[in-house]
Amino acid sequence: MRLLVVSQHYWPEPFNVTDVCETLVARGHEVTVLTGLPNYPEGRVPEGYRGGRNRRQSRNGVEIVRSSLVERRSGAARRVANYLSFARRASRLAKRLPVGFDAVLVNQTSPVLMALPAYAYRRAHGAKVLLYCVDIWPECLLAGGFSKGSLAYRAMLGVSRRIYAAADAVCVTSPGFRDYFEDVLGLDSSGMAVLPQYAEDIFSPDAAAAVDDGAPKLKEGRCNLVFAGNVGAAQSVETIVRAAARLKDDGRIAFHVFGDGTSLAGCEEEARRLGAGNVAFHGRLPLEAMPGVYAQADGMLLTFARDPENITLRCTIPRKLQSYAAAGKPIIAAADGIAARIVEESGCGLRCAAGDDEALAGLCAEFAGMPGKDEMGRRARSLYEERYTKDRFMDTLEKELEKLRA
Repeated sequence: MRLLVVSQHYWPEPFNVTDVCETLVARGHEVTVLTGLPNYPEGRVPEGYRGGRNRRQSRNGVEIVRSSLVERRSGAARRVANYLSFARRASRLAKRLPVGFDAVLVNQTSPVLMALPAYAYRRAHGAKVLLYCVDIWPECLLAGGFSKGSLAYRAMLGVSRRIYAAADAVCVTSPGFRDYFEDVLGLDSSGMAVLPQYAEDIFSPDAAAAVDDGAPKLKEGRCNLVFAGNVGAAQSVETIVRAAARLKDDGRIAFHVFGDGTSLAGCEEEARRLGAGNVAFHGRLPLEAMPGVYAQADGMLLTFARDPENITLRCTIPRKLQSYAAAGKPIIAAADGIAARIVEESGCGLRCAAGDDEALAGLCAEFAGMPGKDEMGRRARSLYEERYTKDRFMDTLEKELEKLRA
């Protein structure tokens, strides 16, 4: 098939859609990506993409077409400008793309507005649109601190409903998302395929066995517990910091945070305030370095903020769960909802309530002295192989796209 993929974010930004597109090419499809200028997470467009440079690129068989946009930088106003600028400018560019694509795939992270260029292409050239919902909107606004009574939420509720309803087909990452479409958005979810995310091949235990040169060495002789991913409000890395502070006199355990995000500075300050010198903040590393980190970890940390009313936190299967499981590592979770159930039911780790740093500290101390860590890791890998492999994902995605062939 000839496929157009619309995603505001793409290589060199750290998003899984790059691997999806390159795998589609490896499976014999022709793929063109309509995306923006890279500026996530730093908030600045690199020098190599300024002044009209690199608006068209080719990487590993994928043709990349880039729309201009307003840089994210910092602050809510800049982020809104970033979102709106891509939706508008990429929509104009989409109309000028060539005819002949068999289908359009939207990799819909945040915001949902990034789907609009796909509809602009459909109006101009007729190809049907498959929307792959990774982040549900406007629920993501609640995870970001907005209330249901806020103007932003109320405005985006109607906008999100119309954008989702306009898709010719929708796939979701979690079965709980279908309930949200029915109960909150009032949309029929009966035809929506559930398509959980997967981890890149490099996270397999065999691939991770050799520590990458770019991976920092973790503390020898300690039980190394690793969090990897975005450090934002929804992830509640503060829970890890506070749990670590409770264990700062326990010389067996070292905590590590790999990643960055809006809450990173606050977490670092909290660690200093609490004297949690057993937490190391490593920043964001290249994807290729992370298997080397995982190989050294004894266990992986998965945390969510505590908000019983937040449907996103209850329904989301975070992609770090797949990466942790693919690497065959035990998972220590402070989470509620479906992610917590997966950890408990599979027996691949330990779990306490979201936001409960005292309970998390207890689990970490218990884990450090447990004799059955390897068995938990084997169960984690089995979970991945049974539910979350790349082949399973790609087979389902191809089947759904084939249904829409123009």
